[in-house]
Amino acid sequence: MRKPVSSVELANWLGGELLGETRLVARLVPPGRPVEDGVAVAGSAKLLAALEGTRLAAVVVPENLATETSLPAIQVPDARLALAQLSALFDDRPREAPGLHPAATIHPSAELGPGVSVGPNAVVEAGAVVGANSIIGPGSVIGQGSQLGEGCHLHAKVVLYDGVRLGARATLHSGVVIGADGFGYAVSPHGLVKIHHLAGVEIGDDVEIGANASVDRGTLDPTRIGNRCKIDNNCLLGHNVQVGSDTVIAGKAGIGGSTRIGSRVLVSGGAILTDHITVGDDARISFCAMVTKDVPPGAVFSGSPAMPHRKFARRLYLLSRLERIWQMMKGLERD
Repeated sequence: MRKPVSSVELANWLGGELLGETRLVARLVPPGRPVEDGVAVAGSAKLLAALEGTRLAAVVVPENLATETSLPAIQVPDARLALAQLSALFDDRPREAPGLHPAATIHPSAELGPGVSVGPNAVVEAGAVVGANSIIGPGSVIGQGSQLGEGCHLHAKVVLYDGVRLGARATLHSGVVIGADGFGYAVSPHGLVKIHHLAGVEIGDDVEIGANASVDRGTLDPTRIGNRCKIDNNCLLGHNVQVGSDTVIAGKAGIGGSTRIGSRVLVSGGAILTDHITVGDDARISFCAMVTKDVPPGAVFSGSPAMPHRKFARRLYLLSRLERIWQMMKGLERD
């Protein structure tokens, strides 16, 4: 448990304002488990009402709810953003201590910056460069010539093939594989002939990739992921994919080879994007959509095959009326 802080300090740190008495706060708690030294975030009137009568040290609320509670309230412009900030402040999970575990294997030609931690059974291959204060978790592999910026965190059993470049402060969760060969073959009279993928993967700063996701290497030019992208668990990005900055790709999405995705795009869970298409900046791809053609900037596409969301919603509406039409037709036939 971290050292308690006053609710006034917390309000200042969040850029909010404390209404009510000052108390000490030692932990972030869910609204359903209030404790005396805890702070909870209530983004709705329903959650806030459930906390009335408790002894919470403070409750963080959006500005429109600040006067609706008798608890000490920290009013903020954005309650969800405050939750993100508090979750970082109160994250006391153990961190690997800096240093090289005796069971790690590090090639003599590899370069490790100051404060680097390499866990047991991890492997850092020839010519790899690991930036300052980065953490290489147990069983992870850094391939030949791969480069990590400062402050990266690779959890257990992450694999970077050769020629992968990570920017600063990248976070890769367990089971991530970056830089495996893409799925590419040529047809010959004697069967399939493998197309070798000779380029690597380039990933920008502040990128986070969830557990068991994979990003394939490029064929002749690198696969690229822009700054601050967030990729969820079990996603696949094929060879030569290009992703702009600040794009979010949710769980189990699959991106076909050579597809280009712009900046600030949201790809929802389970969506599939076929190869060689372009998704414009600020577009939205709905849950489980199957995208087979280009998506214009700012558009929202839904369905399978995916189409503009308004068109998709209208089709669903018309389909729902088929039962009534069928019953009407049966009645006319009997008449």
